[in-house]
Amino acid sequence: MATLKLVGFSGEIPKLLPRLLPDMSAQAAFNVRLDDGALTPIRKPRRVFSFADATNYRTIYRHGNEWLGWTGLVNAAPGPVAQDRLYYTGDGVPKMRVGGNVYPLAVPRPTTKLTATVSGTGSGDKVTRLYVYTFVTEFGEESEPCPISDEVEWEPGQTVTLSGFEEPPAGRGITLQRIYRSQTGSGGTDLYFIAERPAANTDFVDNIPPDAINEPLPSRLWNPPPDNLQGLTALPNGMMAGFVGKDLYFCEPYRPHAWPEAYVLTCDYEIVGLGAFGASLAVVTKGHPYVVTGTSPDSMVMEKLELNLPCINPQSVIDLGYAVAYASHEGLVVVSSNGAQLVTAGLISRSEWLRYSPTTFVCGQYQGRYYASYRYSDHDLVERTGTLIFDLSGEMPFLVRNAVSAKAFHYSLEDGSLYYLIDNDIYEFDARGEASELMRWRSKQFILPRPTNFGAILIEAEDLLTEEERAALEEEAEKIRQENAQKIAAGRVGGALGAAAFNVHAINGDDLKSPPTFQNTAAVGVYADGRLVAVVNKVNVMRRLPSGFLARQWEVEVSGNMRIAQITLATTGAELMQV
Repeated sequence: MATLKLVGFSGEIPKLLPRLLPDMSAQAAFNVRLDDGALTPIRKPRRVFSFADATNYRTIYRHGNEWLGWTGLVNAAPGPVAQDRLYYTGDGVPKMRVGGNVYPLAVPRPTTKLTATVSGTGSGDKVTRLYVYTFVTEFGEESEPCPISDEVEWEPGQTVTLSGFEEPPAGRGITLQRIYRSQTGSGGTDLYFIAERPAANTDFVDNIPPDAINEPLPSRLWNPPPDNLQGLTALPNGMMAGFVGKDLYFCEPYRPHAWPEAYVLTCDYEIVGLGAFGASLAVVTKGHPYVVTGTSPDSMVMEKLELNLPCINPQSVIDLGYAVAYASHEGLVVVSSNGAQLVTAGLISRSEWLRYSPTTFVCGQYQGRYYASYRYSDHDLVERTGTLIFDLSGEMPFLVRNAVSAKAFHYSLEDGSLYYLIDNDIYEFDARGEASELMRWRSKQFILPRPTNFGAILIEAEDLLTEEERAALEEEAEKIRQENAQKIAAGRVGGALGAAAFNVHAINGDDLKSPPTFQNTAAVGVYADGRLVAVVNKVNVMRRLPSGFLARQWEVEVSGNMRIAQITLATTGAELMQV
């Protein structure tokens, strides 16, 4: 007597032969979630937004209730400030978005030094004075100071007139000027704040007493971000990071417009991308990866990881939350607090990995899993598309497949949803409240010690839709049916020859929508020595299997939209009831 009990399902390990797979691993796993040990179909996607133009976007981002798109590879991050701001690189110079307005991130500095003129009669000790001023935006961002003025000798009772102020440049919302004056104390000489005024080119008279000065100039070393800064990434403690070539930049804490060159770290190889995990920053390059740690930009420490796995695709660099993953020529690499590791070494062979053209992957993450959307042509020049989903959460990594061929992914922290772009439409992946997709899962090849005939099977399954979800789907279906009826009655189907523009519809297509369907289906195909011997579509009740033959190699293939908790095969019904 023999039994097969399939429970605690897992995904594909393409590197292994079907007969050498772990017992609950799969030869094929499509449209299936495996996070609870059952076979659970993912839900259908839901279209959430469509761009009005036909721009070929490569990056999408949801900022509040607004969807943004860019034609290049853009890195965007909310700013570590109280106001609602979005900072991004990759679309020309670094930029800041506030509401619907976009500004260059750099705050321009005054370019010419002030002229200081002493007037009046004074008495007492002479004091050497120097002056600078800065621009301040409506958002409270302060620029670098202008070049320092020439020295003047001042005595008590005299005033100093400052001239040479510049009109603020347009386009950055500059509204104020802050004026600073040198002062010598026990700690040495520094520049201290003396006045703030609306930005203007009029003269300023300094008659401020020596004991009325305030805080020292904070922006003396606040360089603007380089125009070609890339890879903007948010870090803890108000820091952000970016790179240019081999140089790694950090902003002043809570000042994303200020990127002091004093904080720059330099790698041995050209940087490809950045990703944050915990309090660390993964820096992936065309050579070794690096990990940078620290709590402030002036104390960051860079460690080179001795792993010869360069990053081959900047779009493959993904923050998984607990680690950063990227594509190399050898497979998928994960950088974490434990260092760097080629996590797909036992999962997929190098030749198969390269077959998917990882240099062109479009990548994202959802629930800690790595999504790689691929597009390549096979040996017969047939285009192959889809998405590989790498689950790295367990001791044995596995992958699941999906038919989505995305142009861009975006994971929204606000609602925990994954969005993807196809053409100019944005969809929510595995959308809550939608009906289930049809999944497919095929088991390993179970090789028995001796030829056997399994005579009974039990498929334990359950419906995934709640009553509320079923009612909502029925309401949506009825709404679509009514819309279709109105289009038919008005003759606006759009399916006749010449009724729509070229490439708007598939051949024999039209403007009618398909109502959602939610009929429960489950079918299990049973294979013996590679031959399909039965298809069982009754669940939660024992079913007989064909007899009259023996086989050593057995497999099952599941399809449908119900959750499958367990599948049990036994030689007899009585034996099945005892499992």
